[in-house]
Amino acid sequence: MWKWKMVSGGVTTSVLERVVCERAVNAEEFRTIGITQKFEGLDWERVLDWCEDITSRVYLATVCEWLSTLRFINIDGTTPTWQLVGNIGKNQMVMSLEYMNAIALFDSLGVEAYDYYDIDPFLDNKMKTVDPDGMLAAVLLGSGGTSDSRNDLSLEGRILQGISLENLMVRFGDRGKVKAPDCRVLHALFYGSSILSWRQIVMINTWDTKESCTRKMIPYVRLLSACFCNKMRCRQNHYGSLNPSIRFASLR
Repeated sequence: MWKWKMVSGGVTTSVLERVVCERAVNAEEFRTIGITQKFEGLDWERVLDWCEDITSRVYLATVCEWLSTLRFINIDGTTPTWQLVGNIGKNQMVMSLEYMNAIALFDSLGVEAYDYYDIDPFLDNKMKTVDPDGMLAAVLLGSGGTSDSRNDLSLEGRILQGISLENLMVRFGDRGKVKAPDCRVLHALFYGSSILSWRQIVMINTWDTKESCTRKMIPYVRLLSACFCNKMRCRQNHYGSLNPSIRFASLR
């Protein structure tokens, strides 16, 4: 699906329809209602401003090429050793916890401060033994965890879920539902009892999107474009042009 729909022939309308472009959040505005503080509690502040100081464009053809050639190195190892490796022309770009922090100080508490899930338990839509006790009931207050409707979230929870669907647990469909992976993220933001790594969430979702033919979307295009730009600055003459590019405003 990636190669046929998104690489061959360059950027097309079908690509644009599948892009989930991260949204910049006005941190000071949301501070007045306590939302920004939730991200600060996990040291996820840079998840809100979205690297607009690094690049004002997204490079969809390059993103698609990288995703279509993606390999997961050390998938059975500890999370700090994970690497997602894809091609950019004749070269490679490696996404890792360390490299993402070369873009911006995500997860600024440090590697040892965060709780890491295995991939399958994190994506599972049922409670797992590694989840915090009473996680679903604590997040889905309206039903006590017996329903997965967005209406069961508090007002604050709906705002956080709206941000999460663009910048954290990215997806297009079923936006009226709050799935178990959503609850894992929301519980971490609300209570901080499980301190999740945003960088691990990105790597899990990126790989899951690559592996699943049913998840027809391109997530984290701003982060990936910032990674490409940083790599291009480090090896300026090795990558040539990253075009075609599209401004963020055209995706909103």
